[in-house]
Amino acid sequence: MKYALKKIRRIIANDLATKAHLATISDLTNVSITGSQETVWAQGTDGERLVGFDINKVAGLTATNGTVNTDILALQVGSEVKKVTNGNGILLREKIKVTAEGQTTVVFPHAVSGSTGNEIGFIYKADKYGDPMNEFKYAQAAAASSTEFAYDTSTKTITLPTDAFAKDDVIIVDYRPTFSEYNELKNKSTSFSQTCEIIVDAWFTDLCDNTDIPLQLYLSKGKFAGNIDLAWGNAAAVQNITIEAMSNICDEDKSLWVLRDYDLQNIVD
Repeated sequence: MKYALKKIRRIIANDLATKAHLATISDLTNVSITGSQETVWAQGTDGERLVGFDINKVAGLTATNGTVNTDILALQVGSEVKKVTNGNGILLREKIKVTAEGQTTVVFPHAVSGSTGNEIGFIYKADKYGDPMNEFKYAQAAAASSTEFAYDTSTKTITLPTDAFAKDDVIIVDYRPTFSEYNELKNKSTSFSQTCEIIVDAWFTDLCDNTDIPLQLYLSKGKFAGNIDLAWGNAAAVQNITIEAMSNICDEDKSLWVLRDYDLQNIVD
């Protein structure tokens, strides 16, 4: 049969041992099936080729996802997305404007986590662009002075350094509050991309009768490449994915991948 590829529906990645779902890639803009092999030639006089031996057969998939899927990113870095509860790993920046001459305190909008007496660490005066000026940096202390500020956790109040800020100055505070929960993905130097069971669902069109045929490409073992290139800028980031098909020693026919077309009407209930 002859087919025209019509649409990629999704790529499913399952745990290799348990077959439990790990990730679904569903915003695909393109998918390519790749493959190659090497031929080694036995040669005679003047390089005459006598016989060829085929070796190093490889196959795989490359795909581009129109969105960034953190489940896929986790497979690429060899980790998993975890929910952190009562964590303080996120740094926020707050800008507070001084509203009156001689103002000595400002009330912070959130509670700040950290060791007592050093919850914030430093505050800064903003320059005309709204960025911190390092030459106007003030450290935290138990009591405010001309060069230091104080922070009261119970009232969320910052006592400003004496005469350091005037009306309309902006105070910049980088701090870490405690979140009830957030998601976290770690890219560890000791963890590497994962190997999964891969299922590719697609639609092909039969060129003879113009009917749509569902097809499924199956990789019993597919290793995600650890190459990551996510770019911010003048266009939305896309997620490039490469999966290398591997021979499964538990599979007697050594299939790198299997392509199956089917008709849902043929399901036996």
